[in-house]
Amino acid sequence: MIKAKNNPMTRILIVVAAASCLTLSMASAASASTDTTEPTDPEATHDMGDDTETSVAPGADGSAEPSSPEAAAFCEAELAAEAAANTEDPALMGPAFEAVVAAAPEEISAAAESLVAAAESGDFGPAFEEPYAAVLDYMRANCGYAELNITASEYTFGGLPPDVAAGPTIVSMANIGEEVHEIVIFRINDDVTLTAEELMALPEEEAFSMVTPAGFSFAFPGATGYTVTDFTPGRYVAACFLPEGALPEVMEQMEGPGSSTPPGVELGPPHFTLGMLHEFTVGDGTTTTDTTMEMDMTGSTEAMDDMSATTEVGSETTAAG
Repeated sequence: MIKAKNNPMTRILIVVAAASCLTLSMASAASASTDTTEPTDPEATHDMGDDTETSVAPGADGSAEPSSPEAAAFCEAELAAEAAANTEDPALMGPAFEAVVAAAPEEISAAAESLVAAAESGDFGPAFEEPYAAVLDYMRANCGYAELNITASEYTFGGLPPDVAAGPTIVSMANIGEEVHEIVIFRINDDVTLTAEELMALPEEEAFSMVTPAGFSFAFPGATGYTVTDFTPGRYVAACFLPEGALPEVMEQMEGPGSSTPPGVELGPPHFTLGMLHEFTVGDGTTTTDTTMEMDMTGSTEAMDDMSATTEVGSETTAAG
């Protein structure tokens, strides 16, 4: 069965042990930018099949241009660093991180240096979270990237549409549930015709030969995790691999890679087997699917049908007269 690369539980435990905090990587950015991550629009919903509608605020559509050539260079460097981090290959991450520092404009230079230093030292506590929040705020204001705002709860992703536009995208995942959640995004290789469910049923090594990591985000309840990815056209799958029962107090008791489940704790199957598995398609359009827009268009179509019916009735009445 496919799992997150190098076992997401191991990655989480490393962070918990090193940072001893309730957030991973980007989580603290939620408090810095609640206007784009707080689910506020009751009409922009995506039903994942559990009869529960989760509202998600629509994000930017990516149509804006970078604020300056300097900003464009930094945004491209940071996007490349995120892609390198997804590979977990030090040979790729080192040069990519250096490029981020070299390209950083003066107003974000200190944050970029602190971010890279924390990442290279393995300190994923506040020393990483705070500069990453500053970098994300800069990117939102200056890169012109699209934003895809998702929620995670038991056991569903909200706000993740079936069709997403291609291009650089800031993906946020607000955990509105009671358990710890993650979103691991893979691009399904072009020559693969299997569904997400079929891929998940394969042996891990075989499954990983058919997908490419595209993003990873993680959050404790009440927090928000982020990832920045460059969506290219194709099929994608998003999943949460954490086990049922992954409550914050359980995670805090897990001391590191290879540690056993705390006494008296029973963990269930992975969240993706309970509903947190979503396949979506990235097209070559310029905007992310907006549920609100779809609803407005549906309403407009119904109104046009009503007008047409009224016109037909009027015409018949006139003819009869």
